[in-house]
Amino acid sequence: MYKIKLAIILSLCLTGCLFAQQLATAVADTTKQEVKRDSLFYSADSVSYLAELEKIKLMSNASVDYQNSNIQADTILVDLKNKQASTKGDSYLKDKDQIAIGKEIFYDMETEWGMVIQGASRFDKGFYYGNEMRKVGKRVFDVDNGYFTTCDAQTPHFYILAHKLRLYQDNMVVGKPVIFYVNRFPIFALPFAAFSIKRGRETGILIPSPGYNSNDGKYVENLAFYYAYKNYADATLGLDYYEKTGWEISLASRYVKRYLLNGNMLARFRKTNMGPQASRNDWLFQLNHHQQLSQQSTLDADLQFISSKNIWEGSEDIDERLNEQITSKIAYRTPLWGSYFNMNANYTEDLSNDTKSITLPSVSYALPSKPIYELFSENNHGSSWWKGFSYSYNLRAVHNGFITDPNADLADVIYQNSQNAQGEYINQHNAGIKHATSLRFSHNLQGWLKLAQTFYYNEAWFDRDKNGNQLVRGADYRSSSSVSFSLYGIKNFNNFSLRAVRHIVTPSLSFNYHPDFTENDKFYSFGGINLSSADRSRRVSFNLGNKWQLKLLAGGKEKKLNDFFTINSSINYDFEKEGRRFSDINHSLKLNVGQLKYNFFQLSVRPYANIKQIPYDFEVNSWRDWDLPIADWNFRANSKLSISGDASYADYFPMAENQFAANKFFALESDSLQTDAETELETIEDIENLKLSSKNWSVNFSHDFRTDKDMFAEGDFYNSVRTSLNAKLTQNWTISYDNYIDLEANQLRSYSITLNRDMHCWKLYFRFTKQEDYWNYQFKFFNIKLPDSLLFQNSDHK
Repeated sequence: MYKIKLAIILSLCLTGCLFAQQLATAVADTTKQEVKRDSLFYSADSVSYLAELEKIKLMSNASVDYQNSNIQADTILVDLKNKQASTKGDSYLKDKDQIAIGKEIFYDMETEWGMVIQGASRFDKGFYYGNEMRKVGKRVFDVDNGYFTTCDAQTPHFYILAHKLRLYQDNMVVGKPVIFYVNRFPIFALPFAAFSIKRGRETGILIPSPGYNSNDGKYVENLAFYYAYKNYADATLGLDYYEKTGWEISLASRYVKRYLLNGNMLARFRKTNMGPQASRNDWLFQLNHHQQLSQQSTLDADLQFISSKNIWEGSEDIDERLNEQITSKIAYRTPLWGSYFNMNANYTEDLSNDTKSITLPSVSYALPSKPIYELFSENNHGSSWWKGFSYSYNLRAVHNGFITDPNADLADVIYQNSQNAQGEYINQHNAGIKHATSLRFSHNLQGWLKLAQTFYYNEAWFDRDKNGNQLVRGADYRSSSSVSFSLYGIKNFNNFSLRAVRHIVTPSLSFNYHPDFTENDKFYSFGGINLSSADRSRRVSFNLGNKWQLKLLAGGKEKKLNDFFTINSSINYDFEKEGRRFSDINHSLKLNVGQLKYNFFQLSVRPYANIKQIPYDFEVNSWRDWDLPIADWNFRANSKLSISGDASYADYFPMAENQFAANKFFALESDSLQTDAETELETIEDIENLKLSSKNWSVNFSHDFRTDKDMFAEGDFYNSVRTSLNAKLTQNWTISYDNYIDLEANQLRSYSITLNRDMHCWKLYFRFTKQEDYWNYQFKFFNIKLPDSLLFQNSDHK
């Protein structure tokens, strides 16, 4: 129950900011006016005027314009008295933005009523054909013995045939009875059907997705109501019902206001049947929010709460199923004195160990290093030595809680400390403030010898210490001095692809000191609030850096490869330590060969290793006999091989478009509105002139290998490879495949395959995923123009 309360508390923290600013909209002034054309304009090769009947007969290339309407046909008869027009032969009618074609057209210019015989028209996202088409309302059309399709081919691949069709422009299509045809073959029939052809977002009931799988039985998904609020927000309230496993209700919302805020929310509640008399309830709440409070101040929230991992059962997202930890956070940021002031809240739940941690709040402010002289003067004083003094300051205030009690309530999570019978904390909360300052002097002596001296001071205030004392404070400090310089060596090559090698050697020596702070052991350490509790230390450190840089010549162009190979070695000498005062010698090696490219291939390899040696074990028997034992080492190499290219595809049998898509009317000599005309290829030139399309293909191999001294001694190592393939097999077939292979165990851990098939106006999608004993698949077949209205899908999982 505390999770619900905590989610409400964190969400309410956003409320004041969500509506802190008014959402204002401005209505632009306009002087636009429509000019109405009342005159009748007509033209034709031959014009006959019937005076007694007050009619005009236009023959051959006839055209009539009245207001926003235009009629073209072989023959047009205009009734001037009744303001009506009729046509014979191939006819064309344009009424505002609506176009219709047919064998005969009747049109009333006064009422804007019209009828088309053996006609066709284009509405919104589809095309409509019928024996008789009538305009019965301002945006309402009836079609007798007609069919609808979104296919723009001259011979449609599919269509929906109905004895009666009614079209509500920019709204929906209603028909009865309805038969669905594919390649002129009937697939299924319905006594009645209606589907939306609305553009953009529109409030209404969404089309549900029924189906069946072995796990859930019969089911209905996405039985939902969609609400759209202007251009700023929308929300979907949905219900999924499963015959065997139960039901789920969800609420999803999105919102956006340009330059101000954006975000999304998801809430789910699931009831799962566990047996005849048993069930389980699971819930999830997610919120992602970003708000620009001012020009540079922002508020961000990423909240996630769940009842248990069971809510992710059956999820197609592998990361969700494997997730062992969820985190919610709120962050506020605003500029302050040349830096940023940050305030955060964080809640993390470990699902595997059933523990929780909370940071509420966390406040931080960091003033970056700045020259001291800027506090007193804005003038640039040249290269004066005292300009090397600089300072920095950091502030951090934190309240932190760690909860291990599985039955903790809201008070236990927010602030309350609790102990078990043995006096051990099962719910522990700490609060504190830490100030961190530094004073630094740096100077380049003679332009090459770098000198630096730094003093650090930290002070922390705690709500209590380990002895039970309330409101306590402590401090620590340390100093550091260092000297370093760099040596450069260059070797040029004139007759090789390798033009030059530069070797940079950077030795550095530093001394660090801090007094005895063991009494600080009584203070807690949490959330970045801590103090040193180490013994007195006086330590000299020596570091030797080696870096090699290359200049290459490839294809007549020079290429620089910085940090091609680096070796860093370090050793310390501790004056306070008894016995062996030298530390181990640590070496780190990195090789960066960059990306090697050749035609279709691209290879990158990044090996790096760490080696540890004990100087007291070194033995030098002679100048040729050195024993340099290695105490410990580890090695890791990441490599990636990519093979990619372009494949060209040509459509050797291009599909003839209908007259609306081609924007060519009266181009057909056939008596039918549809023909099977195709472009014929007769010569080599015809083939070469075909429009080619290039599609990328790629194969990627990512290999990860790592081991260390102990693992290597036991013949153990980590060795894995990930493979991915993306290719367009043909003009319309696309395949994607990826897997994860554990080479050490010689086992395929997971894989997925995705197939896509473009079918002109339809698309087929199939995806199968398998990870150990879990598998799922998803199948979708949908219309590209009406993916929500014309959709067939199925899925299953185990």
